[in-house]
Amino acid sequence: MKKIILDTDMLTDCDDAGAMAMLHAFENLGEIEILGIVVNGIDNHGKHSAVISAINYYFGRSDIPVGVTKQTASPSKHSTYSKDIFDEYKHDGLLDIERPDAVSLYEQLLSAQTDQSVTIVSIGFLTNLANLLKTENGRELFESKVKEVSIMGGRYPSGAEYNFNFNGTAKETLYFMEHYPKSVPIVFTGFEFGIGVITGKGYKNAPDSPMRRAYELTYDSINVGRPSWDQIALLYGVRGETFHGQKYFSKIKGVNSVAEDGSNEWAEKSGSNESYLTPAMPEDEIAKVIENLMLY
Repeated sequence: MKKIILDTDMLTDCDDAGAMAMLHAFENLGEIEILGIVVNGIDNHGKHSAVISAINYYFGRSDIPVGVTKQTASPSKHSTYSKDIFDEYKHDGLLDIERPDAVSLYEQLLSAQTDQSVTIVSIGFLTNLANLLKTENGRELFESKVKEVSIMGGRYPSGAEYNFNFNGTAKETLYFMEHYPKSVPIVFTGFEFGIGVITGKGYKNAPDSPMRRAYELTYDSINVGRPSWDQIALLYGVRGETFHGQKYFSKIKGVNSVAEDGSNEWAEKSGSNESYLTPAMPEDEIAKVIENLMLY
C-alpha cells in the first residue's frame, strides 16, 4: 500500500477537486494510505483549505491533517468555488490562516515514515516543496523518506505552463529543480497530456457533493467536462505505468531544464531519474478510468 502526501493549489480549477475524489477512492479501494494534504497557493478568500476539509468530511476522513503555505509571496487568486463550498458543506470551520504551516506538516509527516516509503503528488505550484528543500532538515527528510514525486507541471518536450510560471512561481520551480536530491525519481505530467483527457460530466447525474459543486462552479465543467491534468498525475502516483495488466502510461526519460521565466525544455537521456508521461492507451480510455474513480 502506497503512502501518499497530496500537494495541491485547490484554487481556480476543479481538477484538484476531481483528484481529491480519486484520492479517497484509492484509499477506499485499499491502494493507499493518505498521510496528509498540503496547500501550495493562496486563496484571496482565505478558504480553499476548507474545500479540502469538506471533501475529507464527505468521505468520512475528517482527521486527515491539512497544512497551508505561509509564504506570503505565494501565487494568489480568488478561488472559483471556495466561498460557496465553505458556506454549503460541512467542514472543520478553519480558515487558511488558522491551519498549520505546510512545510512543518511535511516535516512531521515525513519524519514518522520509514525510508523511501512516501510518494508525493504535486498538483499545483512547487512552493511548498521548494521551501521544504530550503531547510536542512527538510532536504534530509526528502532525500531519505520520499520514494517518488509525481508532478503536474510543464509542457513536453518544451514550452510554458501555468503551474511552473504563474505569478512568480518560476522562482520556486527553478529552486526545486536545481536543489532536489537527484536520487529521488521525479515524473512529470505535462499540459499537453491532460488537455485531451476530459472528465467531470459524470457529476451531472451524481449525488450532491463538494466535488460536484466545484465542477458546477468552474467553467461549466459539469456540462462540458474539464481536462484532467491533476488526475493523471495522481493516477500515475498511485498506480504507476501499469495496473493489473493495463498499461496506462509510457515514460520518456531525460532532463527537464527550467528557465528563469518558468518555461521548460526536455532533453532525452537514458538512465535519468526524471521522466515525463505519454499516454499508452487512447485518451478517452484513460478518461474512463479517471471518471470511474472520481465517481467511486
